[in-house]
Amino acid sequence: MINYNKVYFLHIPKTGGRFLTKYILNPIDSILKQNNIELIKLPENVLKHGGWDKCIDDNTYVISIFRDPVEHFVSIVAHMLASEHGLVNDDQNFIVKNNGKDLDIDKSEVYKTIDELKYLKNFQSQNFLLEPNGEPILHTSRRLYNHKLHFDTDLIYERIQRTNLMIRHKDLKQINYSLLLNKILNDLNLKIDLDLDISLIDQKYFKNDASENLFNKLNNDDKDFINNHFDFDKLIYDNDSLFWIPN
Repeated sequence: MINYNKVYFLHIPKTGGRFLTKYILNPIDSILKQNNIELIKLPENVLKHGGWDKCIDDNTYVISIFRDPVEHFVSIVAHMLASEHGLVNDDQNFIVKNNGKDLDIDKSEVYKTIDELKYLKNFQSQNFLLEPNGEPILHTSRRLYNHKLHFDTDLIYERIQRTNLMIRHKDLKQINYSLLLNKILNDLNLKIDLDLDISLIDQKYFKNDASENLFNKLNNDDKDFINNHFDFDKLIYDNDSLFWIPN
């Protein structure tokens, strides 16, 4: 039995991490503190996602979320365009403002962005490789690409397998949240059963309607094009053995 003294959330951008933090991790923060377990949260500046942080050791419980590569990249594109149009509310943790649903994005932006931001290839997997140490993880990703540093797939697999709780984004949207909460507590050897008030959970709080609208414009050829660019991410996402499967 491992005596965990830290919970580290490896937050990959655009995978539902703020939702998990707000509705799952924050509610158990005081319980963790009472049991001498530190919750290492997302920095206030959400641009500084942590990657594989130097704090991770044998006594660290690691959580992460992985998203369908097509949905993930479309979400990145939609957020970038929303920001350019002034539709991002900095005071509300970068949530796209309500009028983001009126942002009509042509799917040509997907192809344009992939061509311009080549360093984002397999970006979700990169998060298990990169160790930014405080700088924005996008800067670390760009340096990996510009300096043609080795994309170590073996190390990525090793670290994903080391992660205690890997959640697919699609499951995060539909699971019993009390089940998820109690799984984390049980894994931490905390024999406490909590029942979340589901009515307090707003599943649309962090939703960007422009992202969903853009995704719905894509045909199979478009999706294949994106998946080919994120081929390793797709391999990870399709591997059931790497993820927690809610009952």
